[in-house]
Parts: sequence; C-alpha cells; structure tokens
Amino acid sequence: VVIKKAAVKKPVAVTKPAPVKAAPKVAPTKPAAAPVKPVPVAKPAPAPKKAPTPVVEKPAASVAPVETSKPAPKAVAPAKPESRQPRKERVQMEFYMHSSPNMLYELISTPSGFAEWYCQDVNVRGDLWTFIWPEEQEETTMIGRRLGEVIRFHRNSDEDESTFFEFRVRVDAMTNEVALVVTDHGWPHEVESIRNLWASQVANLMRVLGA
Repeated sequence: VVIKKAAVKKPVAVTKPAPVKAAPKVAPTKPAAAPVKPVPVAKPAPAPKKAPTPVVEKPAASVAPVETSKPAPKAVAPAKPESRQPRKERVQMEFYMHSSPNMLYELISTPSGFAEWYCQDVNVRGDLWTFIWPEEQEETTMIGRRLGEVIRFHRNSDEDESTFFEFRVRVDAMTNEVALVVTDHGWPHEVESIRNLWASQVANLMRVLGA
C-alpha cells in the first residue's frame, strides 16, 4: 500500500501595503467674500384703477354730400343774329275748267298730258321730271302726288327747298264746278310775270280741253 504524503502548502507571502505619504500641507485660504446682493428697489404702488366710464353712443351726424367741383362752363360767344333773307312769295291762281276731273288730272300729271299744253316733251326717270322746250329745259323733282287730285314739283335749280309749283284739281261740292288751282313761288318783283306766264299756259290747256 502506497501511502501518499499530504501536500504541504507553502505559506502565502503577505504584501504589506505601501506606506501612505502624508498630503502636503496647504496653507489655509481665506474664504471668498460673499457676493453683495443688490438691494431691491421698492416699486411704486400701482394707481388704483378707476371705474370705466360708460360709453354713450352719439347719433351719427348727417354728413352733407361733398360736391365735386365742376369745371366752370366756357364762355360762349353770343350768337350773331342771322341776317334774314327775303323769302319767295307764294303765288296762287284758280281757273274754272269745263272738263271732267279725271280728264283734267290726266293732262296735269302724265308726260303725254304735259306735252299737249305745257312743254314740248317730258323725260321722266323715277321722281326726276325734266320738262323740255325747243331752247331750254327745266329739271324738277316730283315731291308730292295724290291720284286724281294733286301733283307737286320742286325746281332743282332753286336752292330754297320750301318752294314748289303745284297743280290741284278742285271740285266745288255745291255746284260740281271743276277748277284748276296753280300754286307757284317767286320773288316779289317776279309775281306779275309769274301770273301772266301761268295764265298763258292754262289758256293752252283750255284749248286742248275744247273749253
């Protein structure tokens, strides 16, 4: 029998702690002076609040409309009085005819009728009627007509547009007499010659009618 020897443990070396060096002595420092605190300044006491005054609404004042300044009207020179020109006179004549109204109207309203007693020929283009004589001609415009009663012309050479010459058939309601009424216009010094001219022309018309 083998007897094992018990292992002998070696003593563990104990390490001694390193000697602690004493801390170097420090000269004691004076405590720092305590900071000076600012002295609080007393705030003024707030003024006592006043009670709010009630607001009274005033009625809105009527505002007059502002007138915009209008430019002053320009001065207008007074109109010069128009120089009145003498107007032509109306010449009217009435001739009693021994004829029927229809036959008389035919002679005073158609080119063929005028050619029998008033002129040599008549050229008609629309309302433009040209009365032709051997040595002259007269351009006119028919400005009015009523069948069986009246026909009216304006001489194109006359600048006065209000003038005309007219042939009208008039029948007396009481006696049934037929009359031809001739109306023309002319200057005062021409009135007599105009009457003589139409008297001569109507005499030709009466001869055509056999009166």
